[in-house]
Amino acid sequence: MGRETADGRDGAETVALVGCPNVGKSVAFGELADDYVDVSNYPGTTVETTVATLDGYRLVDTPGVYGISSFSEEEAVTRGIVLDDADAVVNVVDATQLERDLFLTLQLLDMGVPTVVAVNMLDEAEADGREVDVDALAEALGVPVVPTVAVDGRGIDEIRSRVGDARAPAETGVERWYSALPDDLSATRAERTLLVEADEPTAARVRDRGDVVADGGMPTVDDDLREDVYAHRRSRVGDVVSAVVDDGGAGRRWGDRISDLLIRPATGTPIAVGLLAVIYYVIGDLVAQRLVDFVEGAIFAERYNPAVTALVGEAVPVGPWARPFEHLLVNGNLGLLTVTVQYVVGVLLPLVTAFYLAIGLLEDAGILPRLAVLTDRGLDRIGLNGRAVVPLIVGVGCVTMAVITTRMVGSRRERLISTALLGLAIPCSAQLGIIMGLLAGLGIGWWFAYLGVLLFVLGVAGTVLDRTLPGQQEALVTELPRLRVPRVRNVVRKTAGRAGMFLREAVPLFGVTAVAVSALDYVGGIALVERGLAPLTGFLGLPQRFGRVLVLGLIRRDFAAAGMTDQALATAETFVGLVVITLFVPCILSMTMILKERDARTGLVMWVGSWVVAFAVGGAVAAALGVVG
Repeated sequence: MGRETADGRDGAETVALVGCPNVGKSVAFGELADDYVDVSNYPGTTVETTVATLDGYRLVDTPGVYGISSFSEEEAVTRGIVLDDADAVVNVVDATQLERDLFLTLQLLDMGVPTVVAVNMLDEAEADGREVDVDALAEALGVPVVPTVAVDGRGIDEIRSRVGDARAPAETGVERWYSALPDDLSATRAERTLLVEADEPTAARVRDRGDVVADGGMPTVDDDLREDVYAHRRSRVGDVVSAVVDDGGAGRRWGDRISDLLIRPATGTPIAVGLLAVIYYVIGDLVAQRLVDFVEGAIFAERYNPAVTALVGEAVPVGPWARPFEHLLVNGNLGLLTVTVQYVVGVLLPLVTAFYLAIGLLEDAGILPRLAVLTDRGLDRIGLNGRAVVPLIVGVGCVTMAVITTRMVGSRRERLISTALLGLAIPCSAQLGIIMGLLAGLGIGWWFAYLGVLLFVLGVAGTVLDRTLPGQQEALVTELPRLRVPRVRNVVRKTAGRAGMFLREAVPLFGVTAVAVSALDYVGGIALVERGLAPLTGFLGLPQRFGRVLVLGLIRRDFAAAGMTDQALATAETFVGLVVITLFVPCILSMTMILKERDARTGLVMWVGSWVVAFAVGGAVAAALGVVG
């Protein structure tokens, strides 16, 4: 950008995207990014930041915040990036929520941060009958303002071209409060603004740097002064909005009426159940049974697997030394080139894609946050708030990824409860698809019984954890995004990205697991473990061969579910087996993530606890069904 900022910074190498939650900031980031560089936790926090490149600049996507202060971990991270890393900011605001979003904009300008404002969601504002005069907004703020509709890519090229024009007004009016600070205090304009807003971490930052008055004192700013600054800023926001926005007598949106229905228990509960029923039909019937059956049968069983087996048979020389190698590649249980490819392409890919497509539609429509509000009271009974519904739903797609999303839940206590429940009683999509297929063969009554057992275990486990873990749960504080018709382009991009990320993590482990299990099978190891597990399978009233399912479940839950398909069990035995493999230990990849996010002791307790719960509940179900005498 080649210009000196108000704080003496010369040039810009880092551009930060800053904005309130649900303004389309991450969508804009995806459109602006040339190449993704890294996704990692901000140092010393559990908050993720994403870094990419933008026309030679380093582009950073910051957490959604309502202000650059230190009232939350997300705000502290954003403040740190703006103060220490960013040479310029692209501030994304929602055209339908300017009254809320411009507070953050004016705070950035008060701090002297070179800024370009992207007014997003203009299409939705227009649909509401709201007109935003972008030119007047640019004049009022004194910085470049770009109209955008990020989900359609509109305005993205203009943001790229205007980043170099980022600037901040020389004065904004906040300077009048700087007189409360010591005259000889050495601090930047951004720091002075935060100091008069009583931001303690900024005061500590200045104090640690030694920029204090001669007598060792440090400016103490009371809350009343901060409220004066905030009141002045809110007044300016009102003046700007009045000058640039014409509501045109817009009436109440259809989305507002539907939103009211979604968050009221009397109407929201049946709607939520209906949505889940549709998702079950699409994933459990259309995809898990019809599509997967067709792909596995018509493509793999009839064509791909025989062709690969024949090719390997011709390519591998005849001889005793070659038999183990051939077994690893094309054995009928988990051959690396046959059954493994069949599971990845014929089972995992359709199921994972279908699940993330469903979640993407709910997210883009704004329904997921409303499910959080709707489920808050119920989750409160097990020590969680409504935010935990997102990891629990994501866990039905992939427990590994859901463990990562527990970072959004709140306190460490709630993250621990969420992780434990995910590892215990939430089946992943790959496993659930096969389970749905097996339950469909048993009848709809067995599906409701299965769901009832899982909900019972979740309730009991959550209650026990809530009463035994120290600390108190956090209340749900969230702002609901607007309900909207999902954007196909946005949903497809999210689905492709998430499914691709899952497969990149899962496929290598899947391959390694296939080799390990095939080798164990070749030397008779699986049969040996089956015999060792015979007392446990007998306790469940199941045949010894069910031990193979448990061995596969130790590696991946969906392996266990797939192993159930050729067990030739009676109806009640099949149900007991499905309950056990659902409650059984998390897969290797999930355990790795649990160890990474929590600690070794917590991971071990969860792993051992899963064994105990799976066989205790499975044994009780078996006894109730008369499977065991």
